[in-house]
Amino acid sequence: MATSSSNKMPLLVDRPLHSFATLGGTSALTDSTNLNTPSPAGCVLLVDCSANDGAVIDSLSIIALEASLTASNVLIFLSTATTATSVTTANTAYVCGAAISSTSKGERTNISLPALSVPVPNLGGDASVTELDKKNTGLYVPSGALIYCGVDTVLSAPSANSRVHLFAQGGFF
Repeated sequence: MATSSSNKMPLLVDRPLHSFATLGGTSALTDSTNLNTPSPAGCVLLVDCSANDGAVIDSLSIIALEASLTASNVLIFLSTATTATSVTTANTAYVCGAAISSTSKGERTNISLPALSVPVPNLGGDASVTELDKKNTGLYVPSGALIYCGVDTVLSAPSANSRVHLFAQGGFF
C-alpha cells in the first residue's frame, strides 16, 4: 500500500455507501425560515452510522420526479438522534442543502458539499486553481452519527403527491 513521506495512510473505505430517500410530503422544519428548527415528522433517515465506524459521503444528488415542482430546498442534517422521532434542536444540526425547482422530470441537482481535509494531488502549482479546487469535497459522518434529510416546504405542485429522490454515494469506514 502506498503511503506519503510522512508515513500516513490514505483514506480507505471498507464498503460502498449508496442510499436514497424520498422527500416532499412533510416539511423537515417547524419554521421554514429557520434552519435550527428540525421537525421529527419531516426528517427522513439517509445514512446510519450509529453502529459502525463512520462514513464519508462524496456526492448528494436530488432527482425531480415531475416537472414544475414547488420551489423548495432539500436540507441535510447531521444528528445523534437514533430515530427520526427523537430529532431535536439539541441533537441535530443543518450541514448543507440545495434549492430545487424542476422544469423537467428527471432533472438532477447536485448538492455542493464542503471541502474535506484530503488534498487533490498535482494541483498546487497552478495559480488559477482556488484553494477549494485543491481539496475533495464531501461530508464526514462520524461513528455514532446519522444523516437525516428533508424539505423546508412541502411539495404541493404539480400535485399533493409530488416528490423528489435524494441519492447519497460514498463509503463506510
